[in-house]
Amino acid sequence: MGFVSSVVACAGAPPPTETPETPSEAAVAETPAKAEAEAPATNSDADVTAIVQLVVDDPELDKYLHLGQKGRFPLQLAGEKLPSGLQVVKSTEPVVVIQGPKSKTDPVLVITDLEVQGDKASVRYRYDVEGIRGTVTLARSAQGWELKNSRIVER
Repeated sequence: MGFVSSVVACAGAPPPTETPETPSEAAVAETPAKAEAEAPATNSDADVTAIVQLVVDDPELDKYLHLGQKGRFPLQLAGEKLPSGLQVVKSTEPVVVIQGPKSKTDPVLVITDLEVQGDKASVRYRYDVEGIRGTVTLARSAQGWELKNSRIVER
C-alpha cells in the first residue's frame, strides 16, 4: 500500500510556482500603484504649449496686440515659467520667445503666472505697451485644453 501512495504522490500535480512569465497576483496589483507613485507631479511641456497657444489665440487679447503695427509681428513672448523650446504660432508665424522686455514700451506679452492643477489651469499676463493685464482660466476635457474664461483689465 505504501507503494501505491508513492505512485499517487508522484502522479499528483506539482505545487504552483512563479515563473517570469506568470508573476504573482500581488506583484501585478502593485505595478500600477508603483508606476503612479513614481510618475512626476509636473505637467508636460505639451500641456504648457497647448495652454499658451490658447492664450495667444484668445480673441479678447487680439484686440490689444495690433499685430499690423510696426515692430509687433511676429508676436514676442516672455515668462519665467515657459519651457525652453516652446513653440506656438500667432497669425501663421512662430511666436518669438525672449528673455523679457527692456522697457514698458516694448511689445512683449509677458506670462507672469502659469499654474496647472490637474485638469484646470490659469494664466496671468501683462502687455505693458497697451497697459493691460489679463487672466485666463482653462480646463482639460476629452478633446484637450479649452479656454473657459478670459478677463482683461486696462490700467
